[in-house]
Amino acid sequence: MHTTTIRFAGLSKFVCAAALITSFQISAQTQSNATTPTTSGLLTAAQYDDVATLLIGKTPASGLPASVNQSQKWATYTQTVETNWAEYTEKIGTPMVEWAKTEVPAVSETVFYPFSGPDFTTAYRIYPNAKRYIMIAMQNAERPLNLGSTNTQLTDQALDILISAWQLYGTHGFFVTEYLERYYYATQGRIGSSTFITIFMKLQGFELDRIVPIKVNSEGDVEEIPAETRNWPSVRIYATKAGKPIVVDYLKMDLSNPGLQASPENLKFVQLASANPTIFKAASHLPQNANFNMIAREILGKAPLVVQDETALNYSALIKSFDVALYGKFVIAHHAFQSYHTDLALAFTQRSDIKPLNYRFGYYKDGNYVVLIARRK
Repeated sequence: MHTTTIRFAGLSKFVCAAALITSFQISAQTQSNATTPTTSGLLTAAQYDDVATLLIGKTPASGLPASVNQSQKWATYTQTVETNWAEYTEKIGTPMVEWAKTEVPAVSETVFYPFSGPDFTTAYRIYPNAKRYIMIAMQNAERPLNLGSTNTQLTDQALDILISAWQLYGTHGFFVTEYLERYYYATQGRIGSSTFITIFMKLQGFELDRIVPIKVNSEGDVEEIPAETRNWPSVRIYATKAGKPIVVDYLKMDLSNPGLQASPENLKFVQLASANPTIFKAASHLPQNANFNMIAREILGKAPLVVQDETALNYSALIKSFDVALYGKFVIAHHAFQSYHTDLALAFTQRSDIKPLNYRFGYYKDGNYVVLIARRK
């Protein structure tokens, strides 16, 4: 998910959430501009586990911190996470896993997910055997929100934001990009993408071992930087599940042509990452925009496998180099993007080998969703 403004069906729910977030922004602006004090340097694995456990609405082994125990929002938050994660799992998560088992070739190394936002869940459910997940978006990562180091007022504010976010995710399976920006600036706690990634990893059974800030060096490689660095726009997360270690690299990066041209190291990174199996979901049709054709060309020229919805690479471009399987139903793009993908709509009227899709993937379009799996010829 990249920076764009999108309107959705069920708008009243989003308007209410936006109003709630705006009120927090005003409240936060009346306070000091300093960020919430956090531990400089790295936490221990046990401390990271406590942070993650609190973020999924559970009580860590060390007990509830005083600020959380005194919060009027905690009980609501714990119920909201449980209810909405269950809704997501039943309607989207489990059907996606079962579908991927039979339809998506297994990947055991690296997965590339540009325009991802903090959506680790989709990458993991489609590619559960990968060792490294590369996610790129425009939002800051920052440190995961540590509810154990906040005061009661800030805890209540942060939990209200997270409650609002969860109420949307459970139904839709992704975050609205515009709201991710608001979540970040709404409180002094700076709820960035790493907070949501941490939540998703913990809910899916991962133990978080270590989180470090990273950057892309001049050679286009990711390197870790000192943990004492004040701001963490990009992070690397080391985690383990059932004895299997994985790495998640979340990079704040402008993937537009001007953005990549202004940062040659990022262009080198994209050129390297594009040689991996790639996911696109709810990408706002940016890969079809002329202003993003540099990353589109790299993936079209290098990726061995692409799993995407209609908001990513053009169907007519994909079929030149890939065997493309179609799933679901596609008549027209979401009304915010109606001029896009007329070639895909035509393919759905002409092809007789289209398979069903039994879960939601991407933007709401009258209950119709589409997935394309492109395997390089």
